[in-house]
Amino acid sequence: MKKIKETQEFTEVKIPVPWGHVAGKWYGPADVRPILMIHGWLDNAGTWDTLIPLLPKDGISYLAIDLPGHGFSSHIPEGMIYSHYDYVWLIHRIRMIYNWPKVSLLGHSVGSILCFLYSGIFAQYVDMIIGLDLIITFTDARLVTNVLQVSLSRATTLMLHHMTPESQSTYTKEELVERLVANSYDSLSPKDCEYFLRRGMKRSKSKPGRFKLTSDPRVKMYSWISLSQENYHSLAKEITCPIIFISANIKRNIPNKEITAANEKTIVDFMKENMPNFKHHIVSGKHHVHLSDPERVSGIISDFILKHRGPKSKI
Repeated sequence: MKKIKETQEFTEVKIPVPWGHVAGKWYGPADVRPILMIHGWLDNAGTWDTLIPLLPKDGISYLAIDLPGHGFSSHIPEGMIYSHYDYVWLIHRIRMIYNWPKVSLLGHSVGSILCFLYSGIFAQYVDMIIGLDLIITFTDARLVTNVLQVSLSRATTLMLHHMTPESQSTYTKEELVERLVANSYDSLSPKDCEYFLRRGMKRSKSKPGRFKLTSDPRVKMYSWISLSQENYHSLAKEITCPIIFISANIKRNIPNKEITAANEKTIVDFMKENMPNFKHHIVSGKHHVHLSDPERVSGIISDFILKHRGPKSKI
């Protein structure tokens, strides 16, 4: 059995926002502009715990956040739903709060999509992008409609669960691990789940020995920015900074797997042909390879960081 790698020292931070705070883990010097790290859907900042110790440390900082509604971050007000638009805006908000002239982005899955979208919209504020195993959402019009129908039909139920904590399910830790593995389509091992549960569960006050999820039930709704291929191509052409995209070669058996793969190939091929600063790498592993086998991506990422950032970006 693989030994769990321990994460290096970090400072827990709370970034103030109107509805509460965005939680994060700051690694490295406090006076150095960090690389902003954004996790995937239903994950949290624990996704980077095994990778960060393998990345450059000399004069370089990292800020791994919990997206709103995830991990230790505040939930949005009652009666509202989460949206990709809000998450893209969050990147802009954090940059302005810290008064960074530029932002360096590293994202996994949905976090990678958010990095791509932000960089296409605000290219002048981004100096490098690292994306892991997802880069765009669905572009098929019928599929987008079906996903929205299913998601929005669940809205009332999810909102009621958030407003009535007593209705929220409780679990043993073993049950939570089983859920995480299943929901990841076996991209996660039970050992991988330990990193998410550090920020993803809390003890039930009424049921000893059982736990609740810290995440907001409403994050389960799909409210993604879904554009046409032409729109994504237009966004890609706006990006002028260096960008690498790392794909895992073992794809999850998710619904509409073939459509997702075709969408990704189309945009990757376009970026290869039209963006001289774009590089694509394929590594052996599953969707969470950066967590389960971080050494398979750490070298690629480290070389990219040292080439395009280095220990020079003071706040």
